[in-house]
Amino acid sequence: MNWTQLVQIPERYVPAGDVTTYAEVSIWGYGEPNRNQPVGSLLRGARNNGYRLLTNRVVGADGRLADLPDGSDQQRRQLLAEGVPFTADGRVDFGRISPTSLV
Repeated sequence: MNWTQLVQIPERYVPAGDVTTYAEVSIWGYGEPNRNQPVGSLLRGARNNGYRLLTNRVVGADGRLADLPDGSDQQRRQLLAEGVPFTADGRVDFGRISPTSLV
């Protein structure tokens, strides 16, 4: 899988207001849930090529936002604007929204 293939995931399956997880993307792309490191690298490549809005919809399995070079504030602002709920400690609130399953 390369970053252009990866961008198809949120573009097709994760509309505004929804999120998916690194594990879901890993299962979709590699057939197993624990390939988060290559998924993160591919997401960084996609972000660097202008796909920030789409890649911001991928979060950690525990709802944590990405550890981005420019901080997670931009990701949080986008997701809040799209209606994604957050917990008091700044994670996506999976008690109120379920991550989109890709398999």
